[in-house]
Amino acid sequence: MDRQPPMPELPPAVAQALTRFLLEQRRLAPGLVSRAIVTGSASTGDWHDGVSDIDVVFVVNRDPSPELEALGRLHAESDPHIDGVYLTESELARGPDAVLTAPQVVDGVLVSAMPGGQLSWATWRELESGVQGIVDGGDVIWSPTSDRHPDSQTGVREYSRANLLDYWRQIGDGAEAELAPRSDDDPVRNETVRWIALGPIRLVASMETGEVVSKSEAAAVAAARWPEHAELLDRAARDRAGDRQTFTTGDARQAIRLLRECVALAEQS
Repeated sequence: MDRQPPMPELPPAVAQALTRFLLEQRRLAPGLVSRAIVTGSASTGDWHDGVSDIDVVFVVNRDPSPELEALGRLHAESDPHIDGVYLTESELARGPDAVLTAPQVVDGVLVSAMPGGQLSWATWRELESGVQGIVDGGDVIWSPTSDRHPDSQTGVREYSRANLLDYWRQIGDGAEAELAPRSDDDPVRNETVRWIALGPIRLVASMETGEVVSKSEAAAVAAARWPEHAELLDRAARDRAGDRQTFTTGDARQAIRLLRECVALAEQS
């Protein structure tokens, strides 16, 4: 059954940052953006100040190319980072399989014609329960949105499976080789363990359900499925929420083992 769009409940810090951003965006590029749809952790109740970026789909009325230089500076100066993709209503209706590149922002850097990134069925599925902002005078009006594409549920299943097989399997191989000479007790970056432990399990949830769940929700589901990894998943989720943990190479190797189990599920599906 399709999800019903929730009432908008953006974290106050997100709403404030986006309101400032959208008003300045309108000043720099009048009439360009008709609406901005918040996706990702900020729309799922899993956004954490100081850790999470804000992901947005900017729906545009025209080709944004002439304004990209000014918009790039605006994105680069945003704090927290406001990332996203610029798409027309026509491109939204066509779906990600038909949109090969688009202007996209990653970690504050705007690329004029970037493939991949938010051009995936995961983004289109998130649009079905996103929060939409429209500039009205000197204010931004927030409301639920329900941009539905008939292929989104099937698409997100196939996308998640392919991502596990084509991307994460190679990530596991590379990380394992990089860690090979290190002792289990050696320290490792928190971000590395969080990324490897939480990314693939979220894709498994999408592959099996056709929904896009938060990383925190995916961690809880994965901990029940793989109790031997529950303690690591709990620490990764707590670290992401701001309760900083200490991770070792042994933890990273365990995260890779979990990644391998996720890839095996994709191979069997």
